[in-house]
Amino acid sequence: MTPASRIVLIDGYGQVYRSFHAIQGLANAAGEPTNALFGVARFLLRVEEQFPHEFGAVVFDKGPPQARLDRFPEYKAQRPPMPDELRRQLEPIRAWAEAAGWPIVEHDGSEADDLIAGIVEAGADREVLIVSHDKDLGQLVDRERVRLVTPAKEGAFDVLGPAEIEAKFGVPPAALCDWLALVGDTSDNIPGVPGVGPKTAAALVAKFGSAEALLGRLAEVESPRTRERLAEHAARVRLNLLLVRL
Repeated sequence: MTPASRIVLIDGYGQVYRSFHAIQGLANAAGEPTNALFGVARFLLRVEEQFPHEFGAVVFDKGPPQARLDRFPEYKAQRPPMPDELRRQLEPIRAWAEAAGWPIVEHDGSEADDLIAGIVEAGADREVLIVSHDKDLGQLVDRERVRLVTPAKEGAFDVLGPAEIEAKFGVPPAALCDWLALVGDTSDNIPGVPGVGPKTAAALVAKFGSAEALLGRLAEVESPRTRERLAEHAARVRLNLLLVRL
């Protein structure tokens, strides 16, 4: 596919926070903090240089994700409030992004990941590059047109296709939800099944095909302890599937 048919989507708050923590002590003449603004501006320019495209957007969460909170009130409850020094830079960041040709995409009650998933589905004939460190977005990667781009050291980027996702997590993109349902996701305060780590989860998904199939065939799980824990936490696994799927 050519740059003319490419869509580049930036996980907005993910990059805003990374810029805020990576650059310290930067302020303008009036003493207002500008570290996150500088970091995001530099980052977007680098994305434009390395991934030419016709269509792109910075995608933000907006408001509480009520659908997930209704199912699990502790969802993301561990996250501290946004620092005031960062909050004061949000409007300048948004204004700079839009002035530089990056529209802002957001919707009340929606998380950026879900909006990105919707854009991927709507743009079925276009290549999509998703720029983020969020592993949840790996479930959207496919062989034909969707890649996850993760910022690396010294301004470089890693481009992850299906093979890279499977090498990193032990399961292909289509099974990433099942894997996350078993291991949980500490960044979102989603607990997994006690004693089921990444390698065990990957082996179980590979053998049974999905978390739901696994729960329906627990008698075939070789380890008695793992079988017992899965049976005890089956409701948790099913809830996790609803929480992690975009």
